[in-house]
Amino acid sequence: MLNPHYVTGFVDGEGCFAITISHKRFKVPEVRLKFEIELREDDEPILKEIQETLGCGSIYRLEYKRYQKWRPHVKYQVGSFGAIKEKVIPFFKKYPPLAKKKFQFELFCTVAEMMEHKLHRTEEGIDQIRSLRDALKHKDSLDALDAHVQWGVE
Repeated sequence: MLNPHYVTGFVDGEGCFAITISHKRFKVPEVRLKFEIELREDDEPILKEIQETLGCGSIYRLEYKRYQKWRPHVKYQVGSFGAIKEKVIPFFKKYPPLAKKKFQFELFCTVAEMMEHKLHRTEEGIDQIRSLRDALKHKDSLDALDAHVQWGVE
C-alpha cells in the first residue's frame, strides 16, 4: 500500500477532479463527477497501486491514433458517485492536495454535496455548478481553461 501523502502529491501533479455537464440524453443536463489520472502505459503499475490504496475505480487502456508519435496511455478513473462519496472524498479530505489541485478538489466536494441533496437535478443547481466551474477557470492554472480536459463538455 502506498504512503497516502505520496498519493496526494502524485494526484496534485497528475490527477483531475472532473465535473462534467452533459445535455445529450436528458431534458435537465446531467452532472457527473469523475476522479482521473492519465499516464503513459509504462506507468500503469503506479496507477494499480493508487487504485489499491483508494479501493475503487477502474483502469482503461487508451490509444490516440491521431497522434501517431504518442505512446499508448492508461487512465485510472472513478466515476461511481458512491465510490467518490465513500472513498475518494474522505481520502483527500484526510490527505488534502496542497498545490494546484486544492481549489479544484474543494469545488469537487461542493458539487458532490449539492448532488447529495439532489440540487444537480434543477436548473438553479445546474446554474450554481456552472458558476463554480467559471470561478475555477479564473483561479486555476491555464489548463483549466480547456473545458474538455478539466470539466467535460456542455
